[in-house]
Amino acid sequence: MRTLRRKDTATLLAECEARYRALMELVPDAVWIHSGGRIVALNGAAQRLFGADSAAVLLGSEADARVPPGCRAQLEQGLYGDLALAQLQPRRAVQLLRLDGAAVDVEYFGCRLWFEHGEAVMCVARDPGERRHGTHDALTGLPNRALFLDRLAHAIRRAERRKERLAVVFLNLDKFKQVNDTLGHAAGDELLRLVAATLRGSVRDFDTVARLAGDEFVLLLDSPLAGITPGMIAERIGEQLARPVLLAGQEHVITGSMGLSLYPDDGTQAESLLRQADIAMCRAKEAGRNGFQFFTPEMQQRVDARVTLEQGLMRALQRDEFVLHYQPQVDLASGKVIGLEALLRWQSPDLGLVPPLQFIPVAEESNLIVAIGSWVLDKVCATLRAWIDAGVPVVPVAVNVAAAQFAQQDMEAMVRETLQRHALEPGLIELELTESIPLVDPEASIALMHRLKAIGITMSIDDFGTGYSNLSYLKRFPVDKLKIDQSFTRGVASDPEDRSIVTAVIRLAHSLGLRAIAEGVETERQVRLLARQGCDEIQGYYFSRPLAEDGIVAMLRSGAALELPPGGIGGQHVRMAG
Repeated sequence: MRTLRRKDTATLLAECEARYRALMELVPDAVWIHSGGRIVALNGAAQRLFGADSAAVLLGSEADARVPPGCRAQLEQGLYGDLALAQLQPRRAVQLLRLDGAAVDVEYFGCRLWFEHGEAVMCVARDPGERRHGTHDALTGLPNRALFLDRLAHAIRRAERRKERLAVVFLNLDKFKQVNDTLGHAAGDELLRLVAATLRGSVRDFDTVARLAGDEFVLLLDSPLAGITPGMIAERIGEQLARPVLLAGQEHVITGSMGLSLYPDDGTQAESLLRQADIAMCRAKEAGRNGFQFFTPEMQQRVDARVTLEQGLMRALQRDEFVLHYQPQVDLASGKVIGLEALLRWQSPDLGLVPPLQFIPVAEESNLIVAIGSWVLDKVCATLRAWIDAGVPVVPVAVNVAAAQFAQQDMEAMVRETLQRHALEPGLIELELTESIPLVDPEASIALMHRLKAIGITMSIDDFGTGYSNLSYLKRFPVDKLKIDQSFTRGVASDPEDRSIVTAVIRLAHSLGLRAIAEGVETERQVRLLARQGCDEIQGYYFSRPLAEDGIVAMLRSGAALELPPGGIGGQHVRMAG
């Protein structure tokens, strides 16, 4: 019976030692065990703390060699007879010696235990700098995401017990990228430090300010409704941020967009409250920036719908659910169809035929627009090749180019490769650029436009007049057309201001040697007024709606044209012939 007990005790000791070794490797702190004055076990964190290339360098060495003589008494005082008791005691600040002789400050505790059939001491040390690095943002010194969520979770549990409320504020700086791009990253870092100080000064001592990443900050307003509301604090933050700051020797006014979520109204979990505040912040951006919005269930519904749409777009690319319709472009001098614009449609099996206004903004935000744009160009080139092979009298086709697509400087190679693959003449493709695209990086854009022009591609500026055109750049763009936006065309027959803008755009185009084309033309009166002002081309429902491939092929084969009366377009009747 005694033999069995001794065997059980030995087994138990072996199991305990195995557990100690396993636990040593799991904990992030440096752990080493010494017995008889020599180190008999250590984990990887201890190896790194002491600067050892391998554990073998330290195993068997004297434990006191790792402790400056003046700190040995402190280690003895921080030694306890039980691990559970040791963990409850405050850690002692001591110094340890690395193998290279350098001293390192640590927080230490130790305990006595039975290890390898004898009494031993387990030492546990933590670098306080590493602990802070793991919980705080290095640039601003603010808590990071992990620490913020931990504090928020604790605050939620406390608020639940006390039947209190709290708020989360998600803040994103407006136009921070512009500061980085124009003043440099050093100025951007300085701005983030200034914002951190401003936020700390705008809230109470028991509130938490954290930096998540980039220019994203988040605040925990603990029990905010006890005398002050979250909205009042958000207003105060906005006012403080709007004060001019000095960056790179110049004053700058920085604003921020904020979203707020409330406990328990909007949720009871830390992650969900943070996510909802983020959603509300995005709504504040959409509403014009420099303000704040409270989270509402409708916002979540919009986000869910957007995610569903984005996932559907990804599947649409994989399953070839996109289709192209084509709208004719008509020459006002001859009445002939001289071009087509390819218009993207999404034939969703779940949603039906989805118009571009619903899915293009989502595609642009998710950057799917680059892949979709490549698909459109390839599809147009393949279709033109098929029409030519079938004897269809083809005309050039205009393809819309998104800003993200044009920003990729490999676009020239992509266009060349697509044309070559389908054995297509470059003159059959026109690229429609919105006037804001080239202004993102004017010099690079102009160089790319010239390379595309050298291939033989024609280009037009789409929706002209809706942006903020820089005429000094416009005269350098190697484009062929200015396209008058339909918002002006629509009012050309009824609004003197719209008519003046249309006239000015036509004259500007001609003065630069370009053609002017008006889109959205729907009435005979609009056609007559545009022709009287010298507009070269029209596009719109008056001549034809966008047509599927079969319809546009039939139109091209029939030679359908805008019938011009004797004496030109100033006559009494204008209609489509064919």
